[in-house]
Amino acid sequence: GEELAVTQQAATATLLPAQERARLKRDFRKDLKGEVTLRLFTMTPSPIAVPGRDCRLCPQTRSLLEELAALSPRLHLEITDYYAQPEAAAQWGIERIPATLLDADGRLRFYGLPGGYQLPALIEAVKLVSRLAADGGAASRAVSPLSGGARRQLRALNRPVRLQVFATPGSQSSPAMARLAWALALENPRIAAAVIEAEEFPALAQRYGVRSVPHTVINDQLTLPGLPSEAELVEKLLQAGVRPEEPA
Repeated sequence: GEELAVTQQAATATLLPAQERARLKRDFRKDLKGEVTLRLFTMTPSPIAVPGRDCRLCPQTRSLLEELAALSPRLHLEITDYYAQPEAAAQWGIERIPATLLDADGRLRFYGLPGGYQLPALIEAVKLVSRLAADGGAASRAVSPLSGGARRQLRALNRPVRLQVFATPGSQSSPAMARLAWALALENPRIAAAVIEAEEFPALAQRYGVRSVPHTVINDQLTLPGLPSEAELVEKLLQAGVRPEEPA
């Protein structure tokens, strides 16, 4: 894993340069097959500082997602104010902001500002979600980056599994873990996968003993530091998500 450096990127570095926007626009035209709605939970900047309501990177996250959504008519952005609409936040189980839901069910999430190396992983997930929307929601082998063996094994899951992947914008190995976690969630409706920007939520990272990234937590119990192989991760998911059939 890569050591956690508590540094924040310069505010402007995470927004899209013109060249990148042009490239993404071409990409989206080619790769976005179905409609995708990103849901952002954020807060509206207030002239009065309210204690405990601080979200330094909320405005930047909103700007970045607005820039992305502007690049394709198939990409939409819904913005919900976490404090003004607490019932919506509760309905989706949102406990911290900024939070971005990448799919209609809210099982694929990103907490924090998706900057640096995290942005391409998020964009890839959006493309996968879009292709599934176009295919009527069935994950075809052509869409899923998972192996056939892993996809078959995941059918044994009979209880919910929650993956939390801690990452940082500067970590080159975190996006591979994010991609794998989101692909697993797209494959099986019992799996939910959240990628969490560890530097933005230090108390949460500390609670799970995150010292380096990527760091994955399964159902609050199993911890996997580093970048496990697909087979290792699927094995751990099955440990957490298969309850033996009760004898009749």
